[in-house]
Amino acid sequence: MNWGTRIVIVFACFVALIATMITICMRQDVSLVAQDYYVQEIAYQDQIDRIKNASTLGGDQMQVDFDRNSSVLSLNIPNKTINKGEIHFFRPSDASLDKKYNIRLNDSGAQNFDLTTFKKGLWKIKINWNKDGKEYYEEQSIVI
Repeated sequence: MNWGTRIVIVFACFVALIATMITICMRQDVSLVAQDYYVQEIAYQDQIDRIKNASTLGGDQMQVDFDRNSSVLSLNIPNKTINKGEIHFFRPSDASLDKKYNIRLNDSGAQNFDLTTFKKGLWKIKINWNKDGKEYYEEQSIVI
């Protein structure tokens, strides 16, 4: 085999490798953290203010407890003084599994969420609420 044939074989192998890499890359699922990522990034100062507001609450801050045995997440808010709120169960590895619920507290200021149908792994709980005209935000991570 002469050197011209070897060059053609190396070139053909290189083209096959590049074609394989392009095929693999095109089949990958690309999930963004959020569809409106750039809009959220521009308004991030509002998010910083919400986090700061939540940290200044002190004893009135909400309690989030997760019981791994029963797969129940309990949200407890002392004095149930929120006007409205939302809890977002965020799955970093798969955006299609994300779930959002409105906060509806019972008479004792608690709400339970059954997580038995949730896929096992890391979840972030993002809680937004409004109290006396101020907005608040808290985030916690759990492993189911």
